Parts: sequence; C-alpha cells; structure tokens
Amino acid sequence: MKKLVFASTKPNAGKTSLIVGLAKALGKSVGYAKPLGDRLLYKKKRQWDYDSAVVVSQLELTQDPELMTIGFEHSKLRYMYDDDGIKNKLTELVSAVGDKDLLFVETGCTLNYGVSVFLDAASVAKAIGGELVVVVSGTDDEVVDDITFLKRYAETTGASLRGVIVNKVRDKSDFVDAHMPTIEEVGVPVLGVVPYRDELTYLATTYLADKLFAKVLAGENALNSMIKHIVVGAMSVDAAMNSSAFKEESKLVITSGDRADMILAAIDTKTSAVVLAGNILPPGNIIARANEAGVPLLLVKSDTFAVAKQIDDMQPLLTREDVPRANFLAGLVKEHVKLDI
Repeated sequence: MKKLVFASTKPNAGKTSLIVGLAKALGKSVGYAKPLGDRLLYKKKRQWDYDSAVVVSQLELTQDPELMTIGFEHSKLRYMYDDDGIKNKLTELVSAVGDKDLLFVETGCTLNYGVSVFLDAASVAKAIGGELVVVVSGTDDEVVDDITFLKRYAETTGASLRGVIVNKVRDKSDFVDAHMPTIEEVGVPVLGVVPYRDELTYLATTYLADKLFAKVLAGENALNSMIKHIVVGAMSVDAAMNSSAFKEESKLVITSGDRADMILAAIDTKTSAVVLAGNILPPGNIIARANEAGVPLLLVKSDTFAVAKQIDDMQPLLTREDVPRANFLAGLVKEHVKLDI
C-alpha cells in the first residue's frame, strides 16, 4: 500500500479538499487517517475530527472517523505517549485501514504542528514509511520561499519528499512562466499547480448553521444551498432593494428577528438563507412563509455585528453533503495535478 502524508506550509491551504479530489480522480481503493486532530467535532458523547468526517462521507469509506485520530490535545498526548508509543499508535492506524491501494495521512495545520508530541509532518512520514506531499499556497513569492524551505526541511529531517502541489494560484500561466524555472533549480518536484476558483470559496448553508450553533426555524430541507454573497440588512427595505448586493442570488442576509420587512424582502429575492441575530423570533407567519419558499431561517444569540464578523472569519470548508463541489474538485485535480503520485 502506497502511503502519502499530506502536509502544508500554512493553515487552510486546502489539504483535505485536494485529498478528496485526488481520491475521486484516481478511482483507486483508498484509506485515510489524521493522527493529530485540529478541528474537533463533539456529538453524542463522541469526538472526531471534522476533516475525517468529511473524507469518510465524501469517499464513502467504511472507516470510523473516531478511530482515525490519536488525539487532539497536546497536553493529553504528552501524558499518554512517548515517541515509541506514538509510533505504535501510527502503526495501528495504518494497519486498521486494511488492504487498500493508497493511504492518505493528513497532518496538522502547518509542517511543525505537533512536533512536541511526535506528530509533525516529518515524524509521521518517517514513522509509517510514507512520502510527503506538501500543499503550498499564498502569494507567488511566498510559494517560492516555501518550496525553497521545503528542500532544506526534507534534507534536515530525513523525510522523503514526493513533491509539492501549489494550490489556489490566481494566474496559473503567469506563475508557471515567471516562477517554475526558479523552482526547478531548487530541485523540488511540482506535482501540480491548481488555479484559484470562486466556486470553492462559497459557504454551504449547513456548514454556516453548524458553525454558528444556529437554531433552524424554517427551510431545513434547503440547507444544502450555497452562499455567494453576504448582506447585512441594517438599512431600510427601500435602500436594500435599491442596492446591487441585495439583488444578487445565492446571498445570505443578516438581520434582526424583529425586522419582518427585511426578512420578507430577503425571502422574495432568491436568498440562500437568513440569519436572525439577537435571538429574536420572527412572527409565525414569517416562519411559515420561509418554509413555503424554502429559505432557511437561522436563529443565533449574537448581535448583527458579531455574527457578521464571525461569518467573515469563516473558512469555506468542504462539507460531508457537498457532493457537487467534491466532484468539481475531482475535475480540477484531473486537469492540473499529476495523478501518478
């Protein structure tokens, strides 16, 4: 079984999405593990990593997401395991995958995350006999710097570096023309250059509802909708209707539950969802209207400004239910990444 350890030089570089896209594009039998969890989900007295749950769902794996991770808290891992103990647990994770063509092992948010508990990228790769695939993103200069650093990192740690995938590149042809000669001189194989796509930056309504711990008052069957634009409905309805942002489809409107006029205007203008701030319930006829129109109403406790800030800070992660985006990722990977890895 070939073992690829996916790491990144920066948080939110797109490791999980690329793993899903690669697995779908390759069409091989695959397994997955994430030894050090960094996106904790806790439901029904069980805890697992968000990325593990997404990969299991999207790839229809039979593995239990709860058993894909050794732990989450550094202090607890330090107390429970020494270096040999971690190596034994990693061996167990690999063995539990069974007979597969390929094993994807995802490490933490950066190369050095988990180094104090022997679960950084290089330590994991060496412990399981895997090859490092590092996802790099950022400005062009940051990408070249990171790849240059990776060469020295692999030589210093002794980890086997299979190559890098450059992700979220704004202008691929310009990047290739301007920077590939320099990268080739460094001597790190480039497995792919994946362009930036707006479609991958949209928030899923179900993900938004989960992150906000929102109570879904209406439109539960439409939680699979995507959010492309965000409007804070603090103005008058007349002003809102005259704004270009409010006329956009697939938008999210953030307003107060006592703004019946704004909620109705949002429902009537092809809105993906309405977030009701301040924990204020709208009238029953408004909730019924939203249900009829298939527009989710998400009730939250925070005020409008705090909710808007929280949403602005969210990363548009892939969700378990978002099959169309996963298939889009597979097509993107097929076109821009060498699939013989």
